[in-house]
Amino acid sequence: MNAEILFERDMLYPTSNGIEFGSIHIQVFSPDKNARVPLVIESKFGPSPVLNIDTIVRIMQSDIFDRVYIDIKKNIDIYIKVDPEQSGKYNNHSHIKVHFIGNDVECEGVDR
Repeated sequence: MNAEILFERDMLYPTSNGIEFGSIHIQVFSPDKNARVPLVIESKFGPSPVLNIDTIVRIMQSDIFDRVYIDIKKNIDIYIKVDPEQSGKYNNHSHIKVHFIGNDVECEGVDR
């Protein structure tokens, strides 16, 4: 990918375990040729971001994207870097692409 990184941030997010939290690193890239904004999530520690993607998206929407009037579900392509220990689960792809279909979330293994 030749896109320029526009924004980077580390974020904490809550998990289903009230005393545990997760940490991710996000990178927001310049829009692609389809006017979609690629965003890459990499887990720093905690459970897989895939398990908490609804919470993570809600936090990113309110904390980052509401400020620039961008709707994550309509304008952002989210990629989650696959943990090497779970690569078999996603057919050895390097990333998971998140798709929003109504209120549902679907994930597929992709290479970036």
